[in-house]
Parts: sequence; C-alpha cells; structure tokens
Amino acid sequence: MDFRSGLNSDKPQIINLLVDSFKEYITTKNMFQQEFRSSAKFDKLLRKYFELEVNVFMKKGLVYVGADGKGKPRAVALIEFNQGKQISNWDYLSMDGLKLLPEIIKNGFNGFNAFDIFKFEDLFDKVKGKKKCAVEYLAVDKKLRGQGIGSKMLNNHISPYVKKIGYRNIILETNTQKNVKFYKKNNFSVRSVKKVNLSHGDVKDWVLAKTI
Repeated sequence: MDFRSGLNSDKPQIINLLVDSFKEYITTKNMFQQEFRSSAKFDKLLRKYFELEVNVFMKKGLVYVGADGKGKPRAVALIEFNQGKQISNWDYLSMDGLKLLPEIIKNGFNGFNAFDIFKFEDLFDKVKGKKKCAVEYLAVDKKLRGQGIGSKMLNNHISPYVKKIGYRNIILETNTQKNVKFYKKNNFSVRSVKKVNLSHGDVKDWVLAKTI
C-alpha cells in the first residue's frame, strides 16, 4: 500500500469506501427508520453526506489514502489536527452543508439527540498534550478486510506520519465493541464511554487514544 494524500481524482472511490463502510454501522442504523434505510433515498443521502465530509477535509488537505499498485484507493482516513488545519463549522457552511439538514431531519432523524458524538464534542479535550490528532473516519475496501490493512494504515502509515510532523497523541471514537477490540489490539486505550440516545435506539460511544 502506498500512503499518500487524497487527490481530487480519488473522490469517487473515497466516497464509495466511506458509504460501504458506514452504511450498516450501528450509529447510522439508529439515526433513521428501517423503512427509509431500505430505500434508494437513503443511499443517495449517505452519499451526499460523505461527499460533503470529503470535500471539507480535502480542502484542508486532511484526506489520506492507502492506494494499491495501480494507484486506486483501497483504504482512507480523514484526519484532523488540533493546531493548524482545524475543521470548523464555517468549513461546512461554506460547502453548503446546511442544505443537508432539512433532508436529514425530514427522514426521521432527530439530530439534536446525536450532537454529542459528532462535531459538537471536542475529542481533543479527552487527552492531555499540546499537539493532538483525531482520526475522524477510517475505512477499508470490503473486499480486502481481514488482511490487516486497517492496522497497517494505523501503525505503518498514520502513526509515523503524525509523529514526523510533531504530533504525539492520536484520538478516535467508535460505537461498536468490535471496533474497540480492534483499536485496543493496535495499542489504543479507552478514555471514556457513554450512552447516546439516537432517534431509533441508543448507542455506546467509546473514545480511545494512544501516544506515539
């Protein structure tokens, strides 16, 4: 795998990786009614959401991919730093992010109940230190899962890159016990756990971190 910054030409594949990875994620499921999630409208909405995320992070140069021998992205990470290239609400507004809200709310998602596990919780507050990095999204091609690519992205690429530019702490959050086990295997430790009430069911929210 070649670890590099995401390119504009990578966007379609990056969005596909994120949609495929998070479509069946428990948090995504508990945001919307089953009837809506079974429709083509759900796929379209999810694609719009991740297109917004990718555009915002790529504008700041914060999208990184693991590419195969042909240069095709097979894994992707959207990373934010607490100094320098930070993501703000203005970044979403400037990309017309507000246009998505009516569509999301119309389809049964009470977003106000979920703010605690999205941009309104500052992950950086969970860990001491001046220079910190948050992995907002990490996704691996479904066809290549189970081959250690996620671990390689974290340990062989993301961690050395983050350390090289002077950061010592990596933070992330997840909503499944399976992912907690995966991150613990990769030397992350749990910093906080809480229950979050979503529109169609509660989820647990784990914040994990490691020092590099």
